[in-house]
Amino acid sequence: MRAGHARSSITPPLGISLAGFTARTTGAQGVHDDLFARALVLEEDTTRLALVACDLCEMDETFVARVRQQIEAASGIPAHAVMVAATHTHAAPATFPLYSLPPEPTWLDDLSGRVTDTVVAAVGDLAPAAVSVGIGHEATVGRNRRRPDAPVDPALTVVRLDRQSAAPAILVHYACHPTVLGPDNLLISRDYVGFTVDAVERATGGFALFTNGACGDINVGHSADRSALGLPIPGRTFDRAEALGLRLAVEAIRVLGEMRPAMQAGAHPGRLLAAGRRSIEVPLRQTPSLDEAHEDVRAAGAHLKHLEASDSTGEDLTGARLELMYAELALRWVEQRDRAAAETAEVQGLAAGDLALVALPGEFFAESGQHLRARSPFPHTLAVGYANGGIGYVPPAAAFADGGYETRLAPWSRVAPEAEAMILDAAEALLRVLRREQDAA
Repeated sequence: MRAGHARSSITPPLGISLAGFTARTTGAQGVHDDLFARALVLEEDTTRLALVACDLCEMDETFVARVRQQIEAASGIPAHAVMVAATHTHAAPATFPLYSLPPEPTWLDDLSGRVTDTVVAAVGDLAPAAVSVGIGHEATVGRNRRRPDAPVDPALTVVRLDRQSAAPAILVHYACHPTVLGPDNLLISRDYVGFTVDAVERATGGFALFTNGACGDINVGHSADRSALGLPIPGRTFDRAEALGLRLAVEAIRVLGEMRPAMQAGAHPGRLLAAGRRSIEVPLRQTPSLDEAHEDVRAAGAHLKHLEASDSTGEDLTGARLELMYAELALRWVEQRDRAAAETAEVQGLAAGDLALVALPGEFFAESGQHLRARSPFPHTLAVGYANGGIGYVPPAAAFADGGYETRLAPWSRVAPEAEAMILDAAEALLRVLRREQDAA
């Protein structure tokens, strides 16, 4: 097998609208650290797979399809074998309006070209390689933001590609929102991810990239509701982003000393590399009528004004502001949806020996990533979030009873409760197909 890697800067121009926080209304005013597209390409005989990790908040399906087409035309890697993932930093833009202004077409043109060129450069870097995998444990960075007793996923997975006479290429995979920095930050940054990647590269002298996991309910310990309102939250600083990023890097570097081969000689009579994807129709939630949504906004606004007039403070006032925000977001979704009952979601898998990467198109909960690992026929399975587009939050069905930011109706929280199980079922079925392809003589 052969492997190649490359990276390119994708730092956008100043003034671009940063994504991820509804409370942020001002564009980027500076650059703290550059954003990158980082690519890994694997090759076995005539089969090639590509993983591209971009330091962006999210990428939509239209942009991903465009990039895949360009990569296929430029490198010959088929679209179904190209995984395009965002790290989900909220100190970067998205390729579509996500608490942000629509991106300029010229920037999207430049971005798609840079991502494509990065993959082409990785193809040009191909050389014989050995792949190994290690699993670490870091339970102090990611916190469940819904309930302190709810699940987190402490697994930190490291994939290492060793090439003769060359520094290693290292993939670090961990499930946690890169939202140390809050809506008051106006500097472009990779958040904690940048500190992790840079430290791993310094320690190894090699190349590193980061993919996020199923972290829809996982951040570094702050309230999503308070963040959405733009309320002050202590500790949302670059110093803390560095401290947490280095904590992950230390564990990743430790794991590098405990790696095991991901490809056992003779273990698979067929082929080591395999790729596939499936599209499924995911049901959307029922929504109120336009008149009902407007009435909900009016009622929530009237209640907030009543509390403000009575000099209410504290949690009552915060709760009323939240209800108005949620009513306005629900109205926004009612206004923009096309009344379709379902939405197409893609599930993709890339396999390399005993390692599989599954692209989850949205924000899945930590327990979903853990369940997928347990159900996978591969010894090592990475649930890569924010990959190949996105359908917003995809909570487990049981989570809807608890309410909360991730389940309230909004443009980014729109799928029905049964969506999560449907997507995990499709992912498991696809993984079993890929495993059979590897084992076919």
